[in-house]
Amino acid sequence: MFTRLINQFLDGIKKISLFQHHDIKVFILFFIIGIGLNLAIASCTPSNSANAPAQVPKLTVLKMGHQKGMALLNIMKAQGSLEKRLQPLGISVTWNEFSSTAPLLDGMGAGAIVFGGGGGTGSVFAQAGDKSFVRVAAGTGSTRGSAILVQENSPIKTLPDLKGKKVAFAKGSGQHYIIVRALEKVGLKFSDIKPLYLTPAEALPAFERGDIDAWLIWDPYTAEAERKLRTRLLADNSTVFGDKAPLESPSFYYAAPDFVRDYPDILKTILQELEKAGSWSRENYQDSAKLLSKLYKIELKTMETVEKRGGKREVLPVTDEVLSGLQRMADTFYELKIIPKKIDVKDKNYNWFPKEKW
Repeated sequence: MFTRLINQFLDGIKKISLFQHHDIKVFILFFIIGIGLNLAIASCTPSNSANAPAQVPKLTVLKMGHQKGMALLNIMKAQGSLEKRLQPLGISVTWNEFSSTAPLLDGMGAGAIVFGGGGGTGSVFAQAGDKSFVRVAAGTGSTRGSAILVQENSPIKTLPDLKGKKVAFAKGSGQHYIIVRALEKVGLKFSDIKPLYLTPAEALPAFERGDIDAWLIWDPYTAEAERKLRTRLLADNSTVFGDKAPLESPSFYYAAPDFVRDYPDILKTILQELEKAGSWSRENYQDSAKLLSKLYKIELKTMETVEKRGGKREVLPVTDEVLSGLQRMADTFYELKIIPKKIDVKDKNYNWFPKEKW
């Protein structure tokens, strides 16, 4: 076809007397070069449909996840503040409740939710299991909520007295990490105690009967036990971690990787509303206690204690400093063979490092 095109062109040239022989040769040469270039460019250039950037679908439903331990998410849900912000954009909000961080992150991986929150411990296990999620912010809470309790008349007076004693806590929880660090602080090893891996529901009756010597627990269970049982505080997370307690084992807010990539503005809106919920609960702790008491079905006096010592309730960007405590926890769990492999919690695939705060 190309040869036929050239022959037709030459026949036409012969009929034009205006061109001299030399001029015709030059013109033909440039004509052939031009066609060659056009064919080469056409063969290398993709079609418009293949070269067009992927279109991000319009978000119409925001799938949120929450659990009872994450006060700010529950306050935001109860007040409907996120719905009010997103309604003008044509975005509705759905909520799914989870029992703990592990199933919440599983649900995120399955597409049931795109945003949620939970303890940092759960993300250590999820990352070790190659789950799909991103830490998008950290939340600071009470430095008094996680505690080591003993019976009021217990002979255990200080942390070194725990040597050889039966200590109960949930395996792989933040309290598991706290007891390891508490023992290290006084020169003891984890092998120096007799650990009993019990959930709060299992540990409560055992503690009341005196079957365990010490109990590691978190709010609101701590506040409930202190109110209703004859207990004494042996130590809490501020005793163990000092002024680093708020960042040593913070909670985190998580989002699906695709959501972080495709809808950064909506992500920022969620974090802004969480900050507002934190400020409101800090400045109105009694009202916050009433709201959460109804949601959690926990006595008001207990929730007032929890909210009164709730800390700054900050929502912080993910930084190296925020992740340092979590890395120490991950390393501890690896050494204790609680997770199957060593992980880098600062891996960029698992964290959103914003250039500026939302």
